[in-house]
This record gives sequence, structure tokens and C-alpha cells, in this order.
Amino acid sequence: MKPAQSAAFQEGTGNVFTAGELLWTIQAIGSTAVFLYVSWLCYRAYEDYGTGAIAAKDMVIVWLRSVFVMMVLLYLIVK
Repeated sequence: MKPAQSAAFQEGTGNVFTAGELLWTIQAIGSTAVFLYVSWLCYRAYEDYGTGAIAAKDMVIVWLRSVFVMMVLLYLIVK
């Protein structure tokens, strides 16, 4: 950001936070949402495995796919 843009942003927020802090907040919320979704997905796959709805191989595939997607999304959020 240019100095004038940064000053306008800080003036608009009442000097409470900067643009960098806002970006970090958005990244943290996005990362938390992705982590919670993957946790829920793994839990549901384990529950379905326990009831016999899916096989062990299917549960592991769901876990690996969800963790892979989480890693890709987190990499994109951080970069």
C-alpha cells in the first residue's frame, strides 16, 4: 500500500488496527474454518466407519483427501 492509502485506512478504522492486522485476522478466521471443517469431516468418517456404513479403506481415503485439501487451502491462505 502507498503511504496515503495506509493513512486513509488507519483513519477510517480510528487507528485501531492496520491493513496487515486485518489481513492476519481474515487469514486466522479462514484457517480456523478450514480446520474445523476437516475435523468434522474426519469425525463423521470415523462415525460412519463405526456404524459400518463405510469400510476402513474408505475412511482412510476420506481422511487423506481432507487433510490434503486442508494443506493446499492453508498454503494458499498464508501465501
